[in-house]
Amino acid sequence: MRLSYKYHSFNVPLWLLRLLKRHMCYVRAAGGIVSAPDGTLLLILRNGRWDLAKGKVEPGETLLQAALREVEEETGILSTAQYTIPTKTYHLFRAPKAWLKGPNPPPHKWHLKQTSWFPMTAEKQEIVPQQEEGITAGCWVTPDEWHRRLSHSYGTLKTLAELWTSSRR
Repeated sequence: MRLSYKYHSFNVPLWLLRLLKRHMCYVRAAGGIVSAPDGTLLLILRNGRWDLAKGKVEPGETLLQAALREVEEETGILSTAQYTIPTKTYHLFRAPKAWLKGPNPPPHKWHLKQTSWFPMTAEKQEIVPQQEEGITAGCWVTPDEWHRRLSHSYGTLKTLAELWTSSRR
């Protein structure tokens, strides 16, 4: 298993992930790897870094429902997906100070986020960035460009880009 922290990714044994899950705030998230009929892939620019649409799973929501909802909310794009076993990434992060000072602070400073990524398809259309989430732009790019841009992004997305492109060869 790969675990990322900031911009780096590390191999960790499964037993360590299970231990971290028990002793940290565990966050479930889901997102989509969206492709258009012409083979291009969707990217968003969030807080100055290339990213993919993703977000927390709401209570009562399945992973797939959360992924579809997040893609629509963050990009304005309606996509479709058939349920498959998702690709999972793990990310370790410290809670922002605002979370710790808020009305319902988390019980731990450290969080382990598991994101389930689903392949999706959508008609190529204009992207409507969700400004309140820090998303300022979106674009459709070739698979090579998608891999190149994500390789210079967060550790989790570097790992995902490697896994995704190697599985498509």
